[in-house]
Amino acid sequence: MHASNQTTAHDLAHVLAIDIGTTGVRAIVFDSALTPCGSAYEELPTQFPAPGHAEQDPESVWSATQSVIAAALRAAGVKTSGLAAIGIANQRSSVLAWDSQTLEPLSPMLLWHDVRAADRAAELSALGYFVNASVSVTKAEWLVRTNERVAAAARDGRLCLGGPESFTVARLSGGAVHAVDHANASTTGFYAPFDLKWEESLLGLAGVEPAWMPTIVDSCGEIATTTEEVFGARVPIAGMCGDQQAAMFGLGCVQPGATKCTYGTAAMVNVNTGANLALGGSGTYPLVAWSRDGVPTWAIEGNVTTAGAAVQWLRDGLAVVSDAAETSDLALSVADNGGVWAVPAFQGLGTPYDEGRARAAVGGLSRGTQRAHVVRAMLEGIAQRVADVAAGVWEPTGPADVIRADGGASRNDFLLQFQADILGVPVERSSFSDGSALGAARLAAVAVGLTDQADVGRDWHPDRVFEPNMSDDERQMLRAAWKKRLELVSQDLA
Repeated sequence: MHASNQTTAHDLAHVLAIDIGTTGVRAIVFDSALTPCGSAYEELPTQFPAPGHAEQDPESVWSATQSVIAAALRAAGVKTSGLAAIGIANQRSSVLAWDSQTLEPLSPMLLWHDVRAADRAAELSALGYFVNASVSVTKAEWLVRTNERVAAAARDGRLCLGGPESFTVARLSGGAVHAVDHANASTTGFYAPFDLKWEESLLGLAGVEPAWMPTIVDSCGEIATTTEEVFGARVPIAGMCGDQQAAMFGLGCVQPGATKCTYGTAAMVNVNTGANLALGGSGTYPLVAWSRDGVPTWAIEGNVTTAGAAVQWLRDGLAVVSDAAETSDLALSVADNGGVWAVPAFQGLGTPYDEGRARAAVGGLSRGTQRAHVVRAMLEGIAQRVADVAAGVWEPTGPADVIRADGGASRNDFLLQFQADILGVPVERSSFSDGSALGAARLAAVAVGLTDQADVGRDWHPDRVFEPNMSDDERQMLRAAWKKRLELVSQDLA
């Protein structure tokens, strides 16, 4: 990761974004116009040591992070000593423990979808805390109560707890800073949203000392400085944000009511609620979108548990396509779905149902059914689920004028056209699919004065706009039929 010493004014206009996802870590170098000019990606292995357990090796994550940073800088022809700032986006609600003095990991990183302590999460939820099995609370409690190395570090006053963003900042700063931003903190379950700090009563119930937790800082502001020993230069880490909130910033959703959907393995829908902490419909949750100068911007989020993963199933499970990119043309090759319908609940139903036991269903098959009908029905099912979630996040704000889209599955033309049709609002596709990395870069660029936050909204230029062309009557008919399909899936759980 080290670089040589010569720095030019051109180099100083570059920003490095690090995006630590669940399945891989990516580094992208952006120029002064926030155009990507070098990138690298490396997959991250995940271990599943027992049912409901999901872990990653923190050293593997750190090694991959170092590798992609070096490769992205080489691709861009930029030296570490010439970077103006670094921004970090990351998977949220994962947690690990490390030694504050040696920075050695004391535990695996327990991932957001690790549900080993789901029963304990239900107990805390019954006490009135906003806790579910996905957030960090019971994972942190598990580490403190069951891991002897973690307990020993706690007794010695050397314990740090945090997510991959906090661990990365600790490593890059040589252990000088133990920090998390408000956006990430708000996804842990430990956050008191009205007080903008850790909820001390919940920390007490979980047996977690406040001293073990990271200091909560702004998402946009100078958080730490890299060391020459680790990074090869002193560069400000000036942006930090959870991946979904960062994608909002990256897609220019900076005004109240602005909405985005990230079509990844899951699909996440977020609406900006500005200065107001607002509550959406069932299965949605308020989060800090980002904070600057001590002032939070709020958002409502809802999730479609299975989106891009359903397309992967068509490829890997049914083998009806050899490449996910084929699904758009295949869906467009037939006039309609031929009566086939699909509910893509392979990993349960998220917002507004929050039903982890639900499973996917495909129906309406006949001797005339072709693979194109099944593919089309699955893509329609993903869009229908996004419409379910959008209705929930829009409860306090009303429908947005447009919805902006990023993520791998946003490249699917059929999906986005049907999404516009079933929502009745235009869908604007981002020209850059990794909104999280772009958002992290933009937050860092704003913090160090390379750009202004007002420019973030003005600079939005979609790759393509999908206008709705479905009649209201047809839309209502399809939505009513969809609700009946969901009832069929729900009946199986009774």
